[in-house]
Amino acid sequence: MSLAILSVAILLLVGVVLRQSLRPLRVLFIPGSVVAGFVGLTAVTLLGRLGGEVVAAKTSELNETLAGWPGPLIAVVFAAMMLQQSGGSPRPHDDSTARRVGRQGLMVWIIVLGETMVGLWATWLLIQPLYDVPNSFGMLIETGFAGGHGTAAAMGQVFASEQVGLEAGLDLGLLMATCGLVYGVVSGIFWINVASRLGWLRDESTQSASASVSQQPKPIGYQTTSPDAIDPLLLQIVWIALAVGAGMLMQAVVLGLAGQIDVVMGAGAASDAVGADAELSKRMSASNVMDFPLFIYTMFGGWLVRRVLRQLGQTHRIDSMTIQRLSSTAMEILVVAAITSLKLSAVAALIGPFSILFVCGAIWTAICLMVISRWVLPREYWFPLALINYGMSTGTTATGFVLLRVVDPELKTGAASDYALAAPLSAPFIGGGILTIALPLVLLERVSIVWPATVIAAAVLVLVGVGRHLGRSD
Repeated sequence: MSLAILSVAILLLVGVVLRQSLRPLRVLFIPGSVVAGFVGLTAVTLLGRLGGEVVAAKTSELNETLAGWPGPLIAVVFAAMMLQQSGGSPRPHDDSTARRVGRQGLMVWIIVLGETMVGLWATWLLIQPLYDVPNSFGMLIETGFAGGHGTAAAMGQVFASEQVGLEAGLDLGLLMATCGLVYGVVSGIFWINVASRLGWLRDESTQSASASVSQQPKPIGYQTTSPDAIDPLLLQIVWIALAVGAGMLMQAVVLGLAGQIDVVMGAGAASDAVGADAELSKRMSASNVMDFPLFIYTMFGGWLVRRVLRQLGQTHRIDSMTIQRLSSTAMEILVVAAITSLKLSAVAALIGPFSILFVCGAIWTAICLMVISRWVLPREYWFPLALINYGMSTGTTATGFVLLRVVDPELKTGAASDYALAAPLSAPFIGGGILTIALPLVLLERVSIVWPATVIAAAVLVLVGVGRHLGRSD
């Protein structure tokens, strides 16, 4: 463990130095943690192959240790996510606010649900005839593109579960997230140039900012209680720890009850079954159905802790900014550990179907940016808002705002405000939300891929139709 901690600390420092020293990394806005992860992956791979037996053994031990970090860290991230207080909008509301926000929320559903649709159809028609992959393989586009590295780490546990059986899901999801991050920035700049030549940008929005914005350091660990009682930063760690502990307790109780249900329902009577009957019995058991990853329970743990504090009138004890910083810290470490411990052999074995999904996802997000967004989003600033969605759907929301600053450097349009207001309409459900996690566990591996692919495609078409109807009323 000490070697792992020291290694991650060194890798993070190396990643930050390289990110600040190499212009291409800065231009593409590649986070230092991602750079650190790939430096670690390269070092682990070379040392494992070229080092002696002792070095190879230590490298393998380090790799196994880091591979166990993403699970607990993503549990912390999800617990902190539910503890934080949602922010408000910097823009005043008017009569059209609800309509604009509704259309933006609808557009996010079209994009992200469409990524699942495209992934399932590509898996059904192009991949499964050639490769033996589960139906949930099609979720990799949404997992990596819309979800990013955090969702990829979380979904890695879902993919590896007995219900799905895709052991390489974590590695493929992280690779999809990394490729999407780079692709989103590069292709986004390309589409901005295309839009400029088509006359879709206002003159004032294409001008660069004349002066750089000074960044003031923000304090962390605001005093939500007297420092004589407890350090303010430690108090925020306590809230996260309580949320994680509550989640672990929930998981233990649910699995215990599921085991009792199996005993009462006579699940053990099927132990003599063999082959398909044995597999069916195992999958239908309550213990298997309710065996969700820990982060799902810690998410509810965070909600429970905040709910209790609200009932006690003590929500002011939670400093959302500090909670967010602690969550980001866990996420940075998670990214380094997850990428460093990537199993390249697992990725290489499925690079063909992975490439098919990546190309399909790239085509879909481009269609959403250049075509569907014009139909659905507010006409006066549809392209700046579409750029935020494009960044979100190919990497991270931060990527979207990077692209927005190219066409709207002073944020004069209402794009940023509308995006923030509409986030609660989609974030809890898709792009790493409840539906993203539930689909593989509850549905995709229990029915033929034909049905979810068809139903989701129909839903996307309906949403596009509704959005176009609303857009015509401008």
